[in-house]
Amino acid sequence: MLKNLPFIISVAIVAIILFQSILIAPAINKFINIKEASVILRFIWPVFFIIISVLSVISILSMYIIDLNQTLARLYMIVSLGLMISCYFITPIINNAKDTSNDQLWTILHLFTIIATAIALLVNILNIIYWEINK
Repeated sequence: MLKNLPFIISVAIVAIILFQSILIAPAINKFINIKEASVILRFIWPVFFIIISVLSVISILSMYIIDLNQTLARLYMIVSLGLMISCYFITPIINNAKDTSNDQLWTILHLFTIIATAIALLVNILNIIYWEINK
């Protein structure tokens, strides 16, 4: 079981990203008024970034603990971790840009978080494929 933990974690990360991005965020924006949606999203997104960061750390550590020589898998998870930590620390700046009507900064940073999340999704999908090929 422990040997497959990095694979299971990548599956979980992919599921979390898809669930949050396809279902939760759009539903909040569609069915809740702007002011309440803002409060909810400002709570949810940092938690989302932290959860994926923690899962990435667990995956990286498990690869070292069980002494798996999976350099590419480690690299994928390090990328996932770095991107999600970046998004976490950018979130307050994005919120401040929105609050101060700095639309240009908000757009740039928001786009960064979208791209970073898409890349994290991609590297975790690649990690799943990598684990399947190297069973």
